[in-house]
Amino acid sequence: MPLYDPTRHVSLPARPWDPAAVRAWLRRFAADALRTWTPQGWPLHPHDAIEGERLPPLRTLYFGEAGVWIALGRLAAAGDCALPTTLAETYARILEAYRAAPDTGTATASWLLGESGVRTLAALTRPTPANADALAALIEGNRENPTNEALWGAPATMNAAWWLHRATREARWAALWRASADVLWSRWTFDEGAGTWLWEQVMDGQRLAYLGAGHGWAGNVDALWRGAALLSEGRRAALLERTIDGVARLLEVEGDRANLPPLAGRRGLHLVQWCHGGPGLILALRHAPLPEVTPALLKVAATIVDAGPLTKGVALCHGSAGSGAALLELHRRSGDRRWLGHARELAMAALTQAEAAFAEHGRWHMSLWTGDAGLAWLLMDCLEGVSRGLPGLDALDWRCERGTVAPLDATTWPS
Repeated sequence: MPLYDPTRHVSLPARPWDPAAVRAWLRRFAADALRTWTPQGWPLHPHDAIEGERLPPLRTLYFGEAGVWIALGRLAAAGDCALPTTLAETYARILEAYRAAPDTGTATASWLLGESGVRTLAALTRPTPANADALAALIEGNRENPTNEALWGAPATMNAAWWLHRATREARWAALWRASADVLWSRWTFDEGAGTWLWEQVMDGQRLAYLGAGHGWAGNVDALWRGAALLSEGRRAALLERTIDGVARLLEVEGDRANLPPLAGRRGLHLVQWCHGGPGLILALRHAPLPEVTPALLKVAATIVDAGPLTKGVALCHGSAGSGAALLELHRRSGDRRWLGHARELAMAALTQAEAAFAEHGRWHMSLWTGDAGLAWLLMDCLEGVSRGLPGLDALDWRCERGTVAPLDATTWPS
């Protein structure tokens, strides 16, 4: 029995890796994005529309304007476009627009879908006491969020504290990160049925033990490993032990293939996505230097290759770009160039999907986590032959200040 649902995937004609074609597409995407942008942002793409609901212009990292500018900033750093203004000015404007009309109708601290992600970009590119204080209040106020997952809960807003601590080395941000980690750790309990340590997610009136990077175990482990240097020695040891044990017990394995079920105890429900499934697990362990889990991740990657591009399109969250990013991350982890080749194959398939969607709708999908801006990020990584991780989590921003372009990612801060 395969570890993926073939109806959720599509077979496309093989398209060889073509750096010239990729660079040409990136420049076209950037030019079209800048040409169609207005101070109100980009119009909502039909793929992001919710039937019967009229959303305001979207601003946040997930499928709003802020996320698209992360990709455009990197394209500007590579010389593929010129930004109309500094990113500091851009993020300040977006933050003001979000405060006036939140994406979800009500202001929330959520990292990808709320204020904390946008506020972090503003605080990093234009450090002010007001930005810092407001961000600190968001992090502290979200500490007890009962969702226990990486989109809405404390594992998400811990990212804000982590980024500000790396940028400033101020004890304030380390203390905020640790306070959220304390709550998250207190809710990590041993599940007798699964035989390992799990969190329960409390969302939409339900209590479920999700496992994926978007809403569950993998995303929480990701947050803890990202800031593991801020944990006590005892907790780092426990994190290592629980991560290795969780990977071994939670993966569904068949021979030399494996996948991560969306829910604990619900084997046979197969998704191959970042939010739910094996790609998210590979990317969630980016900051976990555990050679012990690499053999299991290689089995997950084999499943990703078997499954191929997704019918949902190019999204990092639930599409082909997320699968490609996972394979590229495994290339970084293992040093095996065949995974770079497989990542590039998926990237070219996603490029075909993006072009087909453009032909259908007459415009690109201006979104970082659900559309073509995320694909642009993957293509840039494939051109460089490196994994910079996920934009909006592992890399936030490229500063472009009057001819001086400096990358702002996890590798640029001092250790």
